Amino acid sequence: MKVQFLPLLLLVLLLSGCSATAPMQQGTPSTPTSLSLSVLTPDRGEVRYRPEPIIGQLVLATTIGQDEAPQDEVGTLPGNTRQVYLVVRATDLPAGARLSAVWLRGASEIGRSERQLVDAAAGPRWIALPLQLKTPLTGGEYSVRLYLNDRFIDSLVFTVGGQRGTTDEQMTLVFATERPSGTEPIEAQSVFPQGTKQVVAILANAPVDGSGDYWSRWMVDGRVLTEIGPDDLTLAFVRTFTLQRNEPLPPGHYTVQIFVDQQEIAQGSFTVTGATPTPELGQATVEDARIVRAIDPGTGMPVGARIQEVQAPARIYLAMLVRDIQPKDELRVVWERAEIPVSQQLLSGLTLPLNWISLPFDLPAEHGAPVTYRVTVWLNGHQTFQATVVVQPGA
Repeated sequence: MKVQFLPLLLLVLLLSGCSATAPMQQGTPSTPTSLSLSVLTPDRGEVRYRPEPIIGQLVLATTIGQDEAPQDEVGTLPGNTRQVYLVVRATDLPAGARLSAVWLRGASEIGRSERQLVDAAAGPRWIALPLQLKTPLTGGEYSVRLYLNDRFIDSLVFTVGGQRGTTDEQMTLVFATERPSGTEPIEAQSVFPQGTKQVVAILANAPVDGSGDYWSRWMVDGRVLTEIGPDDLTLAFVRTFTLQRNEPLPPGHYTVQIFVDQQEIAQGSFTVTGATPTPELGQATVEDARIVRAIDPGTGMPVGARIQEVQAPARIYLAMLVRDIQPKDELRVVWERAEIPVSQQLLSGLTLPLNWISLPFDLPAEHGAPVTYRVTVWLNGHQTFQATVVVQPGA
């Protein structure tokens, strides 16, 4: 099965031809709701509901207020910086929850900030994780990774003493069927056909010093499949990790994490498809959909974790993994603000065997109380996906 990706230019042309209603009048903001988990109480046999923790916006700041809210939002720090904060917007964190910020330059950890909540954070609140250094940060590119109870949530990249480095200075994790030769361009893939027996994870622009033990963890549909070490080093600044089996790899969504010692330095994902019948009208499906802050401009794949809360104004994306889309199939995306429709987008005339489609949506500035936006995806008149995002007013 030959899989083709929808180029960014084609997506832009499609969007420009989509029918979309103009934004409608906004209604009264509604009270935001959060997801719940059912918890069985053994002694009484009753079901209670415990709100699910929500990690919303991540902000890098140099100053914070008494409520720990960021007083600024920065992406570049001066060279004499000795203190910086990762400020997290969180909701429904239980007492005892532990937030950790790991600060990195390349693969080297330069600091760690931790906060364990004594009291539960029922409503939305800001939580600041400070980095304090004895000596100023030197110029270059840095990153900070957020963990909740040792589970990776999201990350930010920032620079010190100048503009962000060019793309070829940043670590990139891509996937291919063969190891790179150094003379031919890497044919990166994010979707592999049924029957694939080998996938190579390629970490480009790896740290120059090469210190520490590299290893990789491969998961399929959330389950750990294997952990493997690096291949023999053949190219400077490139590390590869090869997953090879005698039998075809199981179909599913794969996530690969790259570690140096016990510190995660990169993460990526790809899909191995299952058996695909000859596509006919009515066989089209939306296999995955999520709201994210960023996408890969070349493939439309979502980048970073799903979001359930964001501060406006902001641009967000609805990323959809669609299968067997034919020209007569119709995809309709409807956005609502406080249960009032404000925008809709219609896509048709497409031929896509298995592709990501990502549609941008711009959230205007909000004032006063938080507002709940809801997006619904319809395929040929049938609802296939629905999600909400709580939009917080701007600072």
